[in-house]
Amino acid sequence: MRFKKMTVAIIVVMLTFSACIKEVAIKTRKEKAILVVEGSITTDSLPYSVRLTYSGPYKSGLDVPDEFLEKQAKVTITDDQGNATNLAYIGNGIYETNDPGYIGKPGRNYSVAIELKDGRKYISTPEKMKQPVIISALNVKFALDNNFIVPASLHVLLDTKDPAVEENYYKWNFYSWVMRQTHGIPCGFGCTLYEYCFQKIADKEVRVLSDAAINGNEIKNLLIGKSYIYTYGNSYIDIAQLSITREAYQFWRRYEDQVSRTGSILDPLPASIKGNVFNAADPNDFALGYFSASAVSHKRAILIPFNVTRYLLDISAVQFIPDGSQVCFDYFPNALSYPPPPADQYPPPPGWENAERIEVHW
Repeated sequence: MRFKKMTVAIIVVMLTFSACIKEVAIKTRKEKAILVVEGSITTDSLPYSVRLTYSGPYKSGLDVPDEFLEKQAKVTITDDQGNATNLAYIGNGIYETNDPGYIGKPGRNYSVAIELKDGRKYISTPEKMKQPVIISALNVKFALDNNFIVPASLHVLLDTKDPAVEENYYKWNFYSWVMRQTHGIPCGFGCTLYEYCFQKIADKEVRVLSDAAINGNEIKNLLIGKSYIYTYGNSYIDIAQLSITREAYQFWRRYEDQVSRTGSILDPLPASIKGNVFNAADPNDFALGYFSASAVSHKRAILIPFNVTRYLLDISAVQFIPDGSQVCFDYFPNALSYPPPPADQYPPPPGWENAERIEVHW
């Protein structure tokens, strides 16, 4: 009986407290959408691109909702001698040059002009393109992180000689083509098709450096990227060493600091990082992002890992093979596709015919 009374008392108390809970509607702050500009011109003889989006509540810069894409702008790149080229819209907010003769030249100043459909015009502060700095050598080391987030990898390090004539600032871009694996699809009598493919994976980490502390000296064994080992096969890597301006370096350092911040909930919210693009009629109206002009030096190599074993793949990479029958190049994004036999299966990416071959032993 006593237990029954206690139970009733507890229920009454719980109902009393639940009746005191009042739902409060919290007003959320809606920020004005801001133009975001991402683009560059280099000494590469490739189409140059400028991406125009708007800031908003989306999760990834790779998957921007359609309403945040700018599709009707007029975009032009101009140098200090009056040479200009127009960019055409190709989708996903990206505008691209279509004049193969318009190539960035060291010593010239470049800027971008953007005219929006409402008549607003944004321009970038001109950037002087520096001279390229050559990559001296590459070094490659095997690394096993012993986690389930990434497989074993080949760490790529570079050497380069910093010129002593002037201050220099660097940014590195790195990507690799690596072999991926699925279970393929059956083609009868024990036959399996499309089990392997090469996937292009870009290093997303921002890597920049100032020569303030090493002016005129060699930069040695600088980690520049990682090529992951998902299965047997060689890796095809490309390193772009960009000579950037001081302003571009400072922008990327601020960006890097903000991305890597891990403060407490009491820390102030991160502020928007202003770039070098602003409203021509109102210099205080800045766009986000940056338009850069940089000379580039490339280094390509084929990495040949000699010690990949079944045991290594079982402890490091087997969890990255998807379940079920899957066409490799359909399952993995940015993968090379190929026709069925008798066509050559799993051909390497084109462009590495004369690349340096680096054997990796561990």
